[in-house]
Amino acid sequence: MEHSGRHFLAWLLLGAAVGMTAVPAALALGFRNPDQDARATAQGEAFVAQADSPSAVHYNPGGLTQLTGTQVSGGGYIFFPEFSFDSGLNSEEMDKWSFVPHVYVASDLGTEKWRFGFGFNVPYGTSVDWGSQGALRYVCTSSQMQVYNFAPTVAYQINENLSLGGGVNIYHGNIKMKQRASFSSLLPDARADFHGDGQALGATVGVLWKINKQNAVGVTYRSPFTVDFDGTAKVSGAPWFLPYDFGPSSANVCMEFPQQVAVGYAYRPIEKLKLEVDVEWTDWDTMDDVKLHSRNTFFDSDTNASYILPMDWRASFFYEFGVQYDLTEEWALRAGYIYSENSVPSRTFSASVPDSNRHIFSVGVGYSTKRWGVDLAYQYSLGDDRTIRDSSYTSVNGKWEVRSQAVMLTATLKF
Repeated sequence: MEHSGRHFLAWLLLGAAVGMTAVPAALALGFRNPDQDARATAQGEAFVAQADSPSAVHYNPGGLTQLTGTQVSGGGYIFFPEFSFDSGLNSEEMDKWSFVPHVYVASDLGTEKWRFGFGFNVPYGTSVDWGSQGALRYVCTSSQMQVYNFAPTVAYQINENLSLGGGVNIYHGNIKMKQRASFSSLLPDARADFHGDGQALGATVGVLWKINKQNAVGVTYRSPFTVDFDGTAKVSGAPWFLPYDFGPSSANVCMEFPQQVAVGYAYRPIEKLKLEVDVEWTDWDTMDDVKLHSRNTFFDSDTNASYILPMDWRASFFYEFGVQYDLTEEWALRAGYIYSENSVPSRTFSASVPDSNRHIFSVGVGYSTKRWGVDLAYQYSLGDDRTIRDSSYTSVNGKWEVRSQAVMLTATLKF
C-alpha cells in the first residue's frame, strides 16, 4: 500500500511541476494568491509560527530547520468563483475556474543546523472572463496575469529555540488584457489586446522562535519588486478609413508589487492540539495608476487617457485563525478562518479585480507516514456585497456579489 501510494504521489508532484500552463485565480486582497499549501490553507493560512512542512520556503523560511532528511511536496489549488454584477439595466455573471500550482523541496544535505530549500509557486495572479458581448465588454472582456516565483532558500538553526531563513525570489510574469473598442454605434466593435512579460528579483526572510514546547512566534517579510511587462498592443477589426496605426506595436506596462509582513503566534494547550493566529499586511499603496506606454501614440497613455488604468489601491490586512487536532500519529483534522480587508476603493473598482471585504472559511484533513503524506483542504469565501456608484470605469457601477469555493491538494514525499 505504501509503495503504490508513493508512486501515486510522484505523479501528483509531476503534475504540479508542469503547472506553469495554469491560470491563477482572482482572489481577495488585490490579486495576491495567499493559498500556497493545503496544510496551511486548511488552517486559514495561519502558518507562519508553525511552518513545519516544505512550504516553509514560502510561509516562513526559518521553519525549514524543523525538517530532517529530504522532503518534496507539490499540488494545486482549484478555484471556482461565483461573481455577479447588476447595474439595474444589465447584469453579468462569471464562473471561470482556475488552477494554481505549487512545488517545494527541502533538505538538510546531511548537515545538523543548515537547511536548503527551493520553491515554485504563483504568488500573484488573476483570471477573469466576462465575455465579448456583455455590458462590461468596453472595460474588460478577459484579463489574465501570472507572476511565477522561483525561490532558492537557506535556513540556519542558531540554537534549539531560534532559527533564521531567507531566500531569493526570481519572478517571471506575463499579462494579457482584452476589451472591446467602439468607434461608432453603426459599426461592429473592434478588439483591443495587450500582452507582455517581464522579470524581477525580490527576497523573503523569516524567523521562527520556539519559546517553549507550547508557544512559538514567527515573522516573515517579503520585499517589494517591480515587473516591466514588455510586449505588443493592437486593435483588430477597426474601420480601415480611420487615421490610426492600430498595430501590432511595441508596448510596456510597469507594475509595482507590494512588500508584505506576516506575524504569527502558535499555542499548543495540549500535545494533540495546535492553535495559531496571524496578521498579514500587504502594502498595496504602491499600486498607483498603471499606464500603457507605446511608440504608437494611439496606445500611449501620455496621449490617450483610455490607456491609463487608475488603481490607487490601499494597504490592507489578513486576519487569520487556524487549528489542527491530531487524531492519531497519521491523521490530523484542520479548520481556519480569514477576514480579508478590501484593497480596492470604489472610485477605481474594476471588473478585472472585483475586490471586497471577505470572510473565508476552511476545513481540511491530513494523512502522513514516515515516507509520504497527503493534505486536502476545502475553502469557502463570502464577500461583502458592494454597491459601486463612483468608479472611473462607469460601466461597472452597480451591485457586485462575490462568492467562491476552492479545493486544494498537497502531496509530500520524504526520503
